[in-house]
Amino acid sequence: MAGLLEAFVLLLGIIDPLASLGAFLSLTSKMDDKEKLRIAQKAVLVAAAVFFIFAIGGQSILTMLGVDIEAFRAAGGIILILLGIQMGLGISFPKEKEEVSEVAVVIGTPMICGPATITTAIILTGDAGIATTAIAGGMVLIITLGVLVLSKFLTKIVGRGGLQIMSTMMGIITMAWGIQYLLTGLNGFNN
Repeated sequence: MAGLLEAFVLLLGIIDPLASLGAFLSLTSKMDDKEKLRIAQKAVLVAAAVFFIFAIGGQSILTMLGVDIEAFRAAGGIILILLGIQMGLGISFPKEKEEVSEVAVVIGTPMICGPATITTAIILTGDAGIATTAIAGGMVLIITLGVLVLSKFLTKIVGRGGLQIMSTMMGIITMAWGIQYLLTGLNGFNN
């Protein structure tokens, strides 16, 4: 049975707040501080909602919908590939007027709480229980919020050139994650 520390470390590695920071900085680079704060808060709330829904009833939800976990992972991979292409090529994303909502949702899921996190939440709940999974997930999400809220400070340290390099690199890494999720999902689905 997984303990709280083990669950925390596992989720911290999978959620990887610094990886989400790259996407956050890239997708909010032209926004003011107030919008960035709203996006950070909403993104973590979206991620928390997805995480806790799947930690509590994930396997039942997928079974009820007739969706295999591997198909879910492959679909999340496609989303990450598209997001990575947008970030890597510097394509303007998203459209006007819906920016805050759309960016927050994309950062919340699949960046913060994507297929790997959802799968881990389902597995951890079975191994360590709902309480341990919820506490570990909550702690990691609070750390993630802190990292996103400090993005202005981190942007000053990194600078514009560093931000562009980080955005391009995060785009490539995000595409790689997407391809890995897609391949793993397809491989698992075929076996």
